[in-house]
Amino acid sequence: MTSAERPSLSRNSHACKVYRLMAEKLTSTSPKSKRDLGVYVSEEDPAAVQHLPLDASPAARRMFHRIGFVKTTKDSHTTRERIKKIISNVSTVSGGDTAAVETVFAAYADGAKAVCGQIPLCGECTLTELCRYFRKRPTIKELPQSERPRERLIAMGEESLSDAELLGIIIRDGTPDASAVDLARKILFKYGDFKSLATKTTGELAMIKGIGPAKAAQVKAAMAIARRFAAIPLTSGKRVGSSEDIFNHLHERLRDRRQETFLLLLLDSKNRIIKDLQISVGSLSSSMVHPREVFAPAIRESAASVIFVHNHPSGDPTPSQEDLEITNRLREVSNVVGIKVLDHVIIGAGRYVSLKDKGLL
Repeated sequence: MTSAERPSLSRNSHACKVYRLMAEKLTSTSPKSKRDLGVYVSEEDPAAVQHLPLDASPAARRMFHRIGFVKTTKDSHTTRERIKKIISNVSTVSGGDTAAVETVFAAYADGAKAVCGQIPLCGECTLTELCRYFRKRPTIKELPQSERPRERLIAMGEESLSDAELLGIIIRDGTPDASAVDLARKILFKYGDFKSLATKTTGELAMIKGIGPAKAAQVKAAMAIARRFAAIPLTSGKRVGSSEDIFNHLHERLRDRRQETFLLLLLDSKNRIIKDLQISVGSLSSSMVHPREVFAPAIRESAASVIFVHNHPSGDPTPSQEDLEITNRLREVSNVVGIKVLDHVIIGAGRYVSLKDKGLL
């Protein structure tokens, strides 16, 4: 570094302090062998020593990125020039020569007591107070076992964990800047609670920084398991006794749908379930729910009667005029084909309306 450049460095007291601290820690390191220094002995001349220039070393880029002095670990002209400048600055504030400081840096770059390796060695590294990764909140793996969500669940049960901690276990892995629980808190802060979260698509979840498609799929899978667990199964051969049976069977399945979904329950002569079918997804209208699509499977399965079910994404199950019109239209067709319509159940958020119970069928 030239004398003209030194004043600009001295004016930046923070940078100067960091460089000096790095110089003190690095130059106090005494690697045990040339191999520890990342130095390679020439096969042709054992006395000759050579090593990869530090600015070209992938391991060095990882180290400087972890410390926060370069923006990326990718090899580029800008990154190489930045690393050369760092070496020059450290050499300047330490009073040493650039080659000597670069040699010591090379020891860290090649993994001797370094945070720059593929697996962080924060407990052994002497540069932790300079490392932006070390200064951030500890990851779940770095927490004491008594504070780790998974270990606490095993030892004390799921009741001891917050919603964010439970979701953090599902997310499993964090990012360099946030633990899995931190990501879970971010999700719950954005969407409020699990009920709202269940309505979001994997695409929406993946847009949250740190989540991505894989973690979004894990969250959606957990929501699907919870929904299926909460639903009371109404299996083939089971008798339908009331509209409440229908609600209990299908509420969890339909409550979080963003579009109206029309389902058809096929029953035998003793009101036992043959099967349930999804007929359409979208606006509930005559164009979306055609009588042919409704009664063709009923005829094919020799159903004696049917029950119509659809949801209202608004959460309010009050039947609309369109609901009544399509029900009457389907009833007219049912009279022709000889299959009885027992009910039309509209499901909302935690409640439902049965047209039969209301005397509207």
